[in-house]
Amino acid sequence: MRERLPLLLLVGLVTAAHCVPLACAEAPARSGDAEAKPEIPLTGRQIYEKFLDNQVRASFQRMRVVSRDPGGSGQVTSFEVWLQDYRDAQKQPVDGVKSKMLLEVTAPKDMRHAAYLIVAKDPDSDDGYAYQPSLHRVRRMDLRNTSLFGTDFTFYTFNEIAFLGVDDSEYERLPDEEIGGVPVYVVEARVRDSVDVEYRRTITYLEKEHHVALRMRYWNENGVEVKEMTAPHAKIRAFGDTWVATESTMTDLRQGTSSTIYIDQLDTDPSFDDRVFSLSNLSRGH
Repeated sequence: MRERLPLLLLVGLVTAAHCVPLACAEAPARSGDAEAKPEIPLTGRQIYEKFLDNQVRASFQRMRVVSRDPGGSGQVTSFEVWLQDYRDAQKQPVDGVKSKMLLEVTAPKDMRHAAYLIVAKDPDSDDGYAYQPSLHRVRRMDLRNTSLFGTDFTFYTFNEIAFLGVDDSEYERLPDEEIGGVPVYVVEARVRDSVDVEYRRTITYLEKEHHVALRMRYWNENGVEVKEMTAPHAKIRAFGDTWVATESTMTDLRQGTSSTIYIDQLDTDPSFDDRVFSLSNLSRGH
Protein backbone atom coordinates (compact mmCIF):
# COMPACT_ATOMS: atom_id res chain seq x y z
CA MET A 1 0.00 0.00 0.00
CA ARG A 2 2.80 2.42 0.76
CA GLU A 3 4.16 1.99 -2.82
CA ARG A 4 0.78 2.77 -4.53
CA LEU A 5 -0.05 5.90 -2.56
CA PRO A 6 1.92 8.36 -4.71
CA LEU A 7 0.24 7.02 -7.85
CA LEU A 8 -3.22 7.55 -6.38
CA LEU A 9 -2.37 11.09 -5.39
CA LEU A 10 -1.09 11.79 -8.90
CA VAL A 11 -4.31 10.49 -10.48
CA GLY A 12 -6.38 12.68 -8.16
CA LEU A 13 -4.43 15.81 -9.07
CA VAL A 14 -4.70 15.13 -12.80
CA THR A 15 -8.46 14.59 -12.52
CA ALA A 16 -8.91 17.87 -10.67
CA ALA A 17 -6.80 19.74 -13.20
CA HIS A 18 -8.89 18.42 -16.10
CA CYS A 19 -12.31 19.05 -14.59
CA VAL A 20 -15.03 18.95 -17.26
CA PRO A 21 -16.26 22.54 -17.80
CA LEU A 22 -19.93 21.68 -17.29
CA ALA A 23 -19.19 19.85 -14.09
CA CYS A 24 -17.13 22.76 -12.82
CA ALA A 25 -19.95 25.18 -13.61
CA GLU A 26 -22.36 23.12 -11.60
CA ALA A 27 -20.15 23.04 -8.51
CA PRO A 28 -21.78 24.71 -5.49
CA ALA A 29 -20.88 28.41 -5.22
CA ARG A 30 -19.00 29.44 -2.13
CA SER A 31 -20.22 32.22 0.11
CA GLY A 32 -19.33 35.62 -1.36
CA ASP A 33 -18.90 34.27 -4.91
CA ALA A 34 -22.41 35.23 -6.07
CA GLU A 35 -22.65 38.37 -8.17
CA ALA A 36 -24.30 41.41 -6.58
CA LYS A 37 -27.90 41.94 -7.65
CA PRO A 38 -28.40 44.89 -10.01
CA GLU A 39 -29.60 48.05 -8.32
CA ILE A 40 -33.29 48.80 -8.90
CA PRO A 41 -33.64 52.31 -10.40
CA LEU A 42 -35.54 54.89 -8.36
CA THR A 43 -38.90 55.99 -9.72
CA GLY A 44 -39.82 59.63 -10.25
CA ARG A 45 -42.03 59.55 -7.16
CA GLN A 46 -39.26 58.04 -5.01
CA ILE A 47 -36.82 60.74 -6.12
CA TYR A 48 -39.35 63.48 -5.40
CA GLU A 49 -39.97 61.98 -1.96
CA LYS A 50 -36.25 62.39 -1.25
CA PHE A 51 -36.63 66.03 -2.30
CA LEU A 52 -39.48 66.43 0.21
CA ASP A 53 -37.57 64.58 2.93
CA ASN A 54 -34.77 67.15 2.69
CA GLN A 55 -37.13 69.96 3.74
CA VAL A 56 -37.22 71.30 7.30
CA ARG A 57 -40.35 70.73 9.40
CA ALA A 58 -40.00 74.11 11.13
CA SER A 59 -37.79 77.11 10.42
CA PHE A 60 -37.16 80.80 10.89
CA GLN A 61 -35.41 82.62 8.05
CA ARG A 62 -34.11 86.08 7.24
CA MET A 63 -34.06 86.66 3.50
CA ARG A 64 -33.67 89.22 0.72
CA VAL A 65 -35.21 89.26 -2.71
CA VAL A 66 -33.77 91.40 -5.51
CA SER A 67 -36.17 91.98 -8.40
CA ARG A 68 -34.93 93.26 -11.76
CA ASP A 69 -36.80 94.77 -14.70
CA PRO A 70 -35.83 94.00 -18.34
CA GLY A 71 -33.34 96.87 -18.19
CA GLY A 72 -31.54 95.36 -15.19
CA SER A 73 -32.61 97.89 -12.56
CA GLY A 74 -33.14 96.20 -9.20
CA GLN A 75 -35.18 96.65 -6.04
CA VAL A 76 -34.35 94.95 -2.74
CA THR A 77 -36.97 93.73 -0.26
CA SER A 78 -35.90 92.16 3.05
CA PHE A 79 -38.25 89.89 4.98
CA GLU A 80 -38.52 87.22 7.65
CA VAL A 81 -40.27 83.87 7.38
CA TRP A 82 -41.76 81.53 9.97
CA LEU A 83 -42.69 78.06 8.70
CA GLN A 84 -44.25 75.05 10.43
CA ASP A 85 -45.11 71.76 8.69
CA TYR A 86 -47.96 69.96 10.50
CA ARG A 87 -48.01 66.78 8.41
CA ASP A 88 -47.45 63.48 10.19
CA ALA A 89 -44.77 60.85 9.56
CA GLN A 90 -46.76 59.60 6.55
CA LYS A 91 -46.85 63.19 5.17
CA GLN A 92 -50.60 63.43 5.74
CA PRO A 93 -52.36 66.59 7.07
CA VAL A 94 -53.17 66.72 10.77
CA ASP A 95 -56.68 68.05 11.50
CA GLY A 96 -56.84 69.17 7.88
CA VAL A 97 -53.72 71.38 8.09
CA LYS A 98 -50.60 70.77 6.01
CA SER A 99 -48.50 73.79 6.94
CA LYS A 100 -48.52 77.40 8.09
CA MET A 101 -46.23 80.11 6.73
CA LEU A 102 -45.90 83.71 7.91
CA LEU A 103 -43.86 86.38 6.11
CA GLU A 104 -43.13 89.89 7.35
CA VAL A 105 -41.36 92.66 5.42
CA THR A 106 -38.53 94.42 7.28
CA ALA A 107 -37.31 96.75 4.49
CA PRO A 108 -37.72 99.08 2.64
CA LYS A 109 -39.26 101.47 5.13
CA ASP A 110 -42.47 102.09 3.20
CA MET A 111 -43.25 98.33 3.21
CA ARG A 112 -42.03 97.56 6.73
CA HIS A 113 -44.36 95.41 8.87
CA ALA A 114 -46.51 94.31 5.94
CA ALA A 115 -47.24 90.68 6.76
CA TYR A 116 -48.78 87.66 5.07
CA LEU A 117 -50.09 84.38 6.48
CA ILE A 118 -50.97 81.22 4.54
CA VAL A 119 -52.52 78.14 6.13
CA ALA A 120 -52.22 75.27 3.64
CA LYS A 121 -55.12 72.85 4.13
CA ASP A 122 -56.42 69.57 2.75
CA PRO A 123 -59.11 68.80 1.68
CA ASP A 124 -60.33 72.38 2.29
CA SER A 125 -59.03 75.41 0.40
CA ASP A 126 -56.06 77.30 1.82
CA ASP A 127 -56.57 80.31 4.08
CA GLY A 128 -54.68 83.48 3.18
CA TYR A 129 -54.42 86.74 5.11
CA ALA A 130 -52.56 90.00 4.55
CA TYR A 131 -51.83 92.86 6.94
CA GLN A 132 -51.10 96.30 5.48
CA PRO A 133 -49.79 98.82 8.06
CA SER A 134 -51.30 101.74 6.13
CA LEU A 135 -54.77 100.21 6.50
CA HIS A 136 -54.25 98.94 10.07
CA ARG A 137 -56.28 95.85 9.39
CA VAL A 138 -56.05 92.22 8.31
CA ARG A 139 -57.86 91.21 5.16
CA ARG A 140 -58.49 87.80 3.72
CA MET A 141 -57.07 87.11 0.25
CA ASP A 142 -55.95 84.29 -2.05
CA LEU A 143 -52.16 84.38 -1.72
CA ARG A 144 -51.00 81.09 -3.18
CA ASN A 145 -50.65 82.35 -6.77
CA THR A 146 -50.04 85.99 -5.82
CA SER A 147 -46.73 87.68 -6.61
CA LEU A 148 -44.32 87.75 -3.67
CA PHE A 149 -43.82 91.48 -2.97
CA GLY A 150 -44.19 92.27 -6.67
CA THR A 151 -41.33 89.93 -7.69
CA ASP A 152 -41.19 87.03 -10.15
CA PHE A 153 -41.75 84.57 -7.30
CA THR A 154 -45.27 83.79 -6.17
CA PHE A 155 -46.01 82.67 -2.63
CA TYR A 156 -46.38 79.19 -4.15
CA THR A 157 -43.07 79.10 -6.06
CA PHE A 158 -41.29 80.71 -3.10
CA ASN A 159 -41.98 77.59 -1.04
CA GLU A 160 -44.17 75.16 -2.95
CA ILE A 161 -43.12 72.32 -0.66
CA ALA A 162 -45.22 73.96 2.06
CA PHE A 163 -48.33 73.66 -0.11
CA LEU A 164 -47.97 70.44 -2.08
CA GLY A 165 -47.81 66.87 -0.85
CA VAL A 166 -46.32 63.93 -2.72
CA ASP A 167 -49.82 62.66 -3.52
CA ASP A 168 -50.85 65.91 -5.22
CA SER A 169 -49.00 65.07 -8.44
CA GLU A 170 -48.15 62.24 -10.79
CA TYR A 171 -44.45 61.72 -11.52
CA GLU A 172 -42.27 60.50 -14.34
CA ARG A 173 -38.52 60.05 -14.16
CA LEU A 174 -36.78 61.48 -17.22
CA PRO A 175 -33.20 60.68 -18.32
CA ASP A 176 -30.51 61.94 -15.93
CA GLU A 177 -28.58 65.02 -16.99
CA GLU A 178 -25.76 67.28 -15.80
CA ILE A 179 -25.88 70.94 -14.84
CA GLY A 180 -22.47 72.59 -14.81
CA GLY A 181 -20.85 69.18 -14.53
CA VAL A 182 -23.07 68.16 -11.58
CA PRO A 183 -25.14 64.96 -12.12
CA VAL A 184 -28.85 65.52 -11.57
CA TYR A 185 -32.03 63.49 -11.43
CA VAL A 186 -34.78 64.85 -13.68
CA VAL A 187 -38.40 64.42 -12.59
CA GLU A 188 -41.54 65.63 -14.32
CA ALA A 189 -44.56 66.29 -12.08
CA ARG A 190 -48.09 66.87 -13.30
CA VAL A 191 -50.34 68.35 -10.64
CA ARG A 192 -53.71 66.63 -10.26
CA ASP A 193 -56.73 68.57 -11.51
CA SER A 194 -58.19 68.72 -8.00
CA VAL A 195 -55.25 70.83 -6.74
CA ASP A 196 -55.55 74.62 -7.15
CA VAL A 197 -52.21 75.87 -8.47
CA GLU A 198 -51.24 78.14 -11.34
CA TYR A 199 -48.53 75.84 -12.69
CA ARG A 200 -49.86 72.46 -13.79
CA ARG A 201 -46.59 70.87 -14.84
CA THR A 202 -43.03 71.15 -13.59
CA ILE A 203 -39.70 69.54 -14.37
CA THR A 204 -37.27 69.49 -11.45
CA TYR A 205 -33.52 68.89 -11.70
CA LEU A 206 -32.18 67.55 -8.38
CA GLU A 207 -28.50 67.16 -7.61
CA LYS A 208 -27.98 63.59 -6.52
CA GLU A 209 -26.00 64.00 -3.31
CA HIS A 210 -28.45 66.09 -1.25
CA HIS A 211 -31.54 66.23 -3.50
CA VAL A 212 -31.53 70.02 -3.79
CA ALA A 213 -33.20 71.56 -6.83
CA LEU A 214 -30.70 73.25 -9.17
CA ARG A 215 -33.36 74.01 -11.76
CA MET A 216 -37.16 74.01 -11.98
CA ARG A 217 -39.28 74.72 -15.05
CA TYR A 218 -42.94 75.71 -14.84
CA TRP A 219 -45.78 75.32 -17.37
CA ASN A 220 -49.21 76.94 -17.03
CA GLU A 221 -52.58 75.31 -17.67
CA ASN A 222 -52.29 76.14 -21.39
CA GLY A 223 -49.10 74.12 -21.69
CA VAL A 224 -46.87 77.19 -22.03
CA GLU A 225 -43.51 77.23 -20.22
CA VAL A 226 -43.66 80.50 -18.30
CA LYS A 227 -40.99 80.47 -15.58
CA GLU A 228 -37.65 78.94 -14.71
CA MET A 229 -35.85 78.75 -11.36
CA THR A 230 -32.09 78.17 -11.16
CA ALA A 231 -29.77 77.78 -8.18
CA PRO A 232 -25.94 77.65 -8.25
CA HIS A 233 -24.54 74.37 -6.94
CA ALA A 234 -21.81 76.34 -5.14
CA LYS A 235 -24.48 78.07 -3.02
CA ILE A 236 -25.78 74.87 -1.40
CA ARG A 237 -25.16 74.81 2.35
CA ALA A 238 -26.01 72.53 5.25
CA PHE A 239 -28.25 73.82 8.03
CA GLY A 240 -28.47 71.05 10.61
CA ASP A 241 -29.47 67.94 8.68
CA THR A 242 -30.97 69.95 5.82
CA TRP A 243 -29.22 71.10 2.65
CA VAL A 244 -30.46 74.35 1.13
CA ALA A 245 -29.59 76.53 -1.86
CA THR A 246 -28.93 79.93 -0.27
CA GLU A 247 -29.41 81.68 -3.61
CA SER A 248 -32.06 81.04 -6.25
CA THR A 249 -33.27 83.05 -9.25
CA MET A 250 -36.73 82.98 -10.80
CA THR A 251 -37.02 84.19 -14.39
CA ASP A 252 -40.28 85.15 -16.10
CA LEU A 253 -39.76 83.81 -19.61
CA ARG A 254 -42.51 85.98 -21.10
CA GLN A 255 -41.75 89.30 -19.42
CA GLY A 256 -37.96 89.05 -19.43
CA THR A 257 -37.73 89.93 -15.72
CA SER A 258 -35.96 88.05 -12.94
CA SER A 259 -35.78 87.97 -9.15
CA THR A 260 -33.14 86.43 -6.88
CA ILE A 261 -33.75 85.30 -3.30
CA TYR A 262 -30.88 85.13 -0.81
CA ILE A 263 -31.04 83.31 2.53
CA ASP A 264 -29.08 85.34 5.07
CA GLN A 265 -30.08 83.31 8.14
CA LEU A 266 -31.82 79.96 8.62
CA ASP A 267 -32.71 78.43 11.98
CA THR A 268 -33.92 74.84 11.60
CA ASP A 269 -34.70 74.47 15.31
CA PRO A 270 -36.72 77.60 16.12
CA SER A 271 -38.33 78.24 19.49
CA PHE A 272 -41.62 79.81 18.30
CA ASP A 273 -44.98 78.16 19.01
CA ASP A 274 -48.26 78.03 17.13
CA ARG A 275 -49.35 81.46 18.40
CA VAL A 276 -46.95 83.10 15.96
CA PHE A 277 -49.45 82.18 13.22
CA SER A 278 -52.45 83.80 14.92
CA LEU A 279 -54.35 86.65 13.25
CA SER A 280 -53.84 88.87 16.32
CA ASN A 281 -50.08 88.41 15.99
CA LEU A 282 -50.31 89.17 12.27
CA SER A 283 -52.02 92.50 12.91
CA ARG A 284 -49.44 93.53 15.51
CA GLY A 285 -46.70 93.33 12.90
CA HIS A 286 -44.67 91.43 15.54
